[in-house]
Amino acid sequence: MTVAGSEKAALLLLMLGEDQAAKVLQHVDAMDVEKIGSAMAAIRNVDNKKAESVVNEFHRALSSETALGVGVPGYVRKVLTNTLGEQKGGSLANRVLGDEQALEIDSLRWLDTEALVQMLKDEHPQIIAITLAHLEKEQAAKVLKSLRSDLQENVVMRIATMQTIPQAAMKQLQNVLKKKLSVSASFKTSTVDGAMTAASIINSLDSDSEARVLEALTKSDESLSERIQDLMFVFSNLADLADKSVQLLLREVASDVLPTALKGAEEKVRDKILNNMSKRAKEMVIEDMEARGPIKLSDVEAAQKDILAIARKLAESGQIDLGRGGDDYV
Repeated sequence: MTVAGSEKAALLLLMLGEDQAAKVLQHVDAMDVEKIGSAMAAIRNVDNKKAESVVNEFHRALSSETALGVGVPGYVRKVLTNTLGEQKGGSLANRVLGDEQALEIDSLRWLDTEALVQMLKDEHPQIIAITLAHLEKEQAAKVLKSLRSDLQENVVMRIATMQTIPQAAMKQLQNVLKKKLSVSASFKTSTVDGAMTAASIINSLDSDSEARVLEALTKSDESLSERIQDLMFVFSNLADLADKSVQLLLREVASDVLPTALKGAEEKVRDKILNNMSKRAKEMVIEDMEARGPIKLSDVEAAQKDILAIARKLAESGQIDLGRGGDDYV
């Protein structure tokens, strides 16, 4: 994989973040700053392999310098975890720094999606479920969608009922990785919130796949299906609705419920709802919220659940769109 020098610098600076990148560029020649700036502007999408290759080269270059080589692994790990977060950054640092034992279960999310599809398509549903439960939700949804429909439903049910994953199952997954992708790993027993994980993955499916999977779940376990649907659409999601949908929703919400629900809402949700009300109605809700003073969290949650129930009913009747991922536009 060949990456131009200016692009390598651009990639590293983008990973460092605005503040640190600005400090670095203060020490760079003006002509080089222009080249690097152009390279940064041209970057749209960077695959994991290219990013890893550049960081790898950066690590080798630093390590070859005696004055800088001391403590370089710790520095590289800190840069990556600060940039990508503990899980992703730690996983990439482990691979870049050659820490074999550190290829833990969350490192699976760094594998190419198509490679995962090919690896999993003929495996036992439990192995597929364990793998998907440890991927990013969008990546898991892509892999899930590539499976035949009956297998999708089986896998989601296994994820939804997942709690503690036994060591024997982890060992099986290690063997699959070794055999099919030549990847060495050492996975430990893991604990998963199955219903929440299933909800996140289903939320990332297209509408048709989502409806089919939920229908199958309802037939198998209605109460579990209801719990997953509760987790799929939460009050903070109201901020993502179209203005028209919010306006239709507000027509159905009782005037005494809304101030209580908004009392404990995130600012973006509160703004979204208030900005879709008339000036007078908005003022009345704000006055009501201020006049009520402190409200029990249980009362806030109950009011929010009432509004979510109305939103789901409106969505089921086709009056509003809850705006889940994967819809096509024409």
